[in-house]
Amino acid sequence: MLMIMTIYGTVKMFTRMIVYCGIGGLVLIVRHHNRKKRRKEMDEGTKRIMRNTPKDENGKYPWEK
Repeated sequence: MLMIMTIYGTVKMFTRMIVYCGIGGLVLIVRHHNRKKRRKEMDEGTKRIMRNTPKDENGKYPWEK
């Protein structure tokens, strides 16, 4: 009986570990993908803002004075 419970506990722990590792890996992949996508969106937004910001006669932005 003790041997069966030990095997059951080991199988249960192994199954949980596989599920946790799978979910954790999936979360890391999704976070990496979204981070790259968000960074690209922010770069495009920065380019748009810089393009629409007025410059003075020397070609400098207001915060460069």
